[in-house]
Amino acid sequence: MQMNLREFTEAVDQETKEMSSEELWLLVHSLARKVPEDAREEFLDLVRGARKKETWDGENTYDTAAVAREMDRKDINAAIGRLEDQFHEIEKGTLALRAEGYEDYSSGYWDPDWVYEYEDPEGIGAIFEQADNLIQHCVNDGFYEEAVKLFDLAVGTEVYADDDSGDGIFLSLGDLADEHIVSVDCKRLIENGLYAVYQNTEPDQRAQEMYAYLTSDLLRGTRLEDVLRVGREELEGQEMFWRSWIRLLTDKPGDTAGKYLEEAVLFQCTEKEMIEAAHKAAPIHPGLYLAVVKKLAGNNAACALDTGRTALKEIDGKYRIRGSVALATAEAALKTGERKLAERCWLEAFRSDTTAVNYLRIAAECGDPGEYRKELTQAIDSCKPDFGDDDREYSDYENRYESYQETETNSMHEKERFLLCFLNGDFDAAMEKCAKVKEGLGWTDHVIKCGLPLFLLLLLKNDTPAAGCREQIRAAAYEMRFQKKDYETGLCKEPGSQEKSAGEENADAFEKAFSKWKARQVISAEQEEKYLVQLERLIHMRVKAIVSGQHRNHYNNVAALAAALGEVKESRGELFAKDRILLNYREEFPRHSSFHAQLRAYGMPDTRKR
Repeated sequence: MQMNLREFTEAVDQETKEMSSEELWLLVHSLARKVPEDAREEFLDLVRGARKKETWDGENTYDTAAVAREMDRKDINAAIGRLEDQFHEIEKGTLALRAEGYEDYSSGYWDPDWVYEYEDPEGIGAIFEQADNLIQHCVNDGFYEEAVKLFDLAVGTEVYADDDSGDGIFLSLGDLADEHIVSVDCKRLIENGLYAVYQNTEPDQRAQEMYAYLTSDLLRGTRLEDVLRVGREELEGQEMFWRSWIRLLTDKPGDTAGKYLEEAVLFQCTEKEMIEAAHKAAPIHPGLYLAVVKKLAGNNAACALDTGRTALKEIDGKYRIRGSVALATAEAALKTGERKLAERCWLEAFRSDTTAVNYLRIAAECGDPGEYRKELTQAIDSCKPDFGDDDREYSDYENRYESYQETETNSMHEKERFLLCFLNGDFDAAMEKCAKVKEGLGWTDHVIKCGLPLFLLLLLKNDTPAAGCREQIRAAAYEMRFQKKDYETGLCKEPGSQEKSAGEENADAFEKAFSKWKARQVISAEQEEKYLVQLERLIHMRVKAIVSGQHRNHYNNVAALAAALGEVKESRGELFAKDRILLNYREEFPRHSSFHAQLRAYGMPDTRKR
C-alpha cells in the first residue's frame, strides 16, 4: 500500500518513539549505507541539524518536536521551490498543452459546437496535482504561509494550449478540471487555500483579504461556512471577523457581495441583528431584506410581516427585487390572518415587478380586483420600456464579470405590455396589434404568438377544453412565462406532490387562474363576433404559410390552432365546426400527408381507405 508523506512520517515517528539510543544509532548507520553518493552531503547536514547541542528549550531539555517541524518546513519549502519553477515555466508557455479543435454536430446540424480535445505531453496535470497534495499537507500540519504561497500559484496560473492556429487557448485550474486534464477536487483545494489565507492574515485585514479572493472568478460562490470548518485548529477571532466581514460587504455593490452578506447575516446574527443589518444594507443590497423576511417567517410570522412592511418603505420602488419582498410579506400577512394587507402586497409586487403573472395573481385571487384597477393601470402606464440593454445586469465596476441583478430595475418589453393590455381588459387594442400582421411567417418575436391562444381561450364557452384548446393553454402559459411556483408565491400555498411534468403543472395552474380572471371580464357579443372573424383570418393565413412552405416543425402548432378555432365555434353553437375546418384544410393541402397526420391527432375524421 502506498503512503503519502504525512502517513509515512507519522508511521516512522510511531516506530522510533520507543527505540533506545543504540537502536537509533544502528538505524541511522543502516540508512547512511543506502544514501547515494550525490546525496551524502545533504544527509550529513540532516544529521548535524538534529544534534542536541543546536536546539534546547528553556529547561535544558531537547525539543524534538521543534526540530522535526523545522525539518518538515525545509522539505516543504524545497518542494514549493521546485513547483514554483514549474509554474513559472507554465506561465512562460515553455510547458504547454496541445489542443485540437473541431465542430461537434451532436446537438444538430445547424447549431454545431466548437470543442477541443487536449493532450498533456509535458505532465502539466501532475504539477497541479502535486500542488494540491502539498497544500493539503501544509494545512494539516499548520504551515499556512507556505500553503498560501502554493495556493496563489495553483489558482492564479493559466495554462496555454496550442491549437495550431496561432491563437491558442488559456485554461484556468477550473477549466483543467472540467476537461479532466487534472485530477483535482477544486472545491477541496479552494477551501484548504482560503482556510490558510484566514490563518495567515492579521485579524484586522482578514475581511478585506478574504473578499479579494472570493470575488475572483474561480473562487466566486465558495461557501465561507465550509471554509472555516476545514482545518484541524479552532479558528481564533471569528467574532471579530464576522463583524468586519458584514460591515465590509454592506458597502460593496454586486451580487457576489450580496450573497456573502446574506450567508453571514443569516448564520451569524440574532433576529434583531438581522433586521438591523438589512436596514443598513437596503440601498445597495435590497435582497438582504428578502432573505431576512423569509427567515423570520419560519418562526415568527408577525415579526416577518412588520419587517416586510418596513422593507417596502425603505427599498426603492424601481427595483424588481422589491416585488419579491412584497410577495414574501404577503405570505406573512396571510399567516397572521391579514388577507386585505396581503392583497395590498400583491399590488406592491406588481408596481415594482410589472409582469403578467403578477397581474394575474391580483386579477384572479383578490376579493374585488376592480378596486385596484386604477392603480394597476397607472403601474402599467408608468413602467418604462425594456430596450434589451444588458448593461443593467453587468458592469465594469471592480470586476467585469460581476452581476448586479439584485438592483435590476423594473421595465417592460413589448410582449409584456401586450399581455397586460389584454389582461387589463383592453381587448380592442390587443386585437388591433394582432390584426396588423400581414404575413403568416416571421412570428417568432411578435405579440401574435401569445395573442391567438389568449383570444381563443377568451372566446371559448365551455369549461372542458378539447385537444386544440388544451394546446392553446400550454402555448399561452409558455408565452407568458407562467410558472406555477411563481404564481403561488405570495399565496401561502403548500407545495403539492408533482405527479405531472413541470410543463403540465404550469398549464393546469394557468388554466385555473385564467378561468378565475375570465369569469370577471365583461365583453359584448358584438366584440366576440368581431374577434372571431379576425381569428379565423389570422389562423388561415398562418396555416397556409406554414403548410405551403413545408415548415414541418410547425405543422403541429398550426393544426392545433385550426382545431382550437373549430372547438371555439362549436362551444358557441356552430355544430360540426371543427370537423368542417379540419377536413377543409385536408382538401386544400391534399399532398401533405405529414400535415394530415397532425390534423387527425387533433380530431379530424379518418376517411382513408383501409
